[in-house]
This record gives sequence, structure tokens and C-alpha cells, in this order.
Amino acid sequence: MDWEAYDFHPESGSWIAKDFRHGEGFDFGLQCIIDPDVMVGSDVKLGHRVHLAAGTRVLDDVEIADDCVTTGICIIGNHVRIRTGSCISKAVIIDDWCFVAAGIMSSHTKNIYHARPNAPKKQLITRFGYGSVIGSRTNASAGVTIAPGAIVGYGSHVVIDLEEPNAIYYNTPKPYATLQKKLEPGDPYYVEIPGDYVPLRFDPDMLKRYLPHAESTG
Repeated sequence: MDWEAYDFHPESGSWIAKDFRHGEGFDFGLQCIIDPDVMVGSDVKLGHRVHLAAGTRVLDDVEIADDCVTTGICIIGNHVRIRTGSCISKAVIIDDWCFVAAGIMSSHTKNIYHARPNAPKKQLITRFGYGSVIGSRTNASAGVTIAPGAIVGYGSHVVIDLEEPNAIYYNTPKPYATLQKKLEPGDPYYVEIPGDYVPLRFDPDMLKRYLPHAESTG
């Protein structure tokens, strides 16, 4: 860690990178770490012991609760809520209005490289769609896409794409999340997805820098 790249905030016990940029209404709790090359928008609130790693981009009106971390390049969209103890891995895109419940875990690598020099290097981009709800203690494998408006039940294992928008998924009858029910307009849990909504994408230059083995442009 290059300590010269950070300022220490004694009031909160936090280390904040000198190049950190944020919009109006930014607030953070105790013992946070914000690495270099992190940008957040307006009205972003961080809880205690939040760590935002280099390459993190957070848009407007976002709340990230206590003990959450990002591990690298990721996009957290507008109006997103991330609850306690969740890990947003590098290569994850969270589209607008998504709700990420407590203790979720995501991943970005398809293969283990440690002590395996001949293993193929693959970095896969994961997407949580517009208005989706990711239940507490859900695990998302690298490269999966969760459809807009999807509701993923508590403790689910997302190992395949959840392709049906506005639908409920959880681990029955298989040990991983599968389609359980489609939601119809008028259902209280149905999310209206704007017709002109464009899913968020990574900047190509950032992909080259942070995800040189990515299989998608995100």
C-alpha cells in the first residue's frame, strides 16, 4: 500500500485516496478505506468499515452499508442499496434501482490461477439487472446475468443466467437458483423497466487496465 497516496481522517479513522472524487452530499462512516481511482456521484452514503477498491464507480443516490467491500473495477448504478457485509467483486455491474441484501458474494474469475501457470486466464463480467433484488447470502458465479426485475431468494446459488425479467428465483428443486414464478404487471413486486433504459457498461480503457482477460466488453 502506498501510504503517500492517501489522506488519513482522524475524526473517522478512515484512509481516503488523495485523488478520490465525489459529488454533493457524500458521507462516510468510521474506519473506511477508499483507494485511488475511485469515483462516486451525488448523495452517496457509506457505512462503517466500507472499503472501495481501485476502479470502483458509484453513481447517484446510493447507500452502501457497514462492512461492505468492492474488490476492483465495478459499477454501482443509480438508486442502488447494498446491505451489510456484501462483497461486490471486480467485474460486477449493478444496474439502477437494484437492491443487494446482506452478505452476498460475487466473483469474477472462471479459473483458479494460483500455482497453476498453465490454467487459461478468463475474467467474466457479471450483471445484476435493473430493479433486481438479490437476497441475503446469495452467491453469484462469475459471468452470470440476473435479468431486470428478478427477485433472487435468500441463500441462492446463481450459477446460470437468470434470463426471465420480473420473475422469482430460488434453489428449488435444484441446488442452484431456478425460475419459480413469473410476475405480471399489476403484481406489487413487478418492476416497470423504462423502454429507453440502457444497461450500464464498462469503459473500454478501464477494461484494458483492470480486466485484461475479460471475455466481454460489459
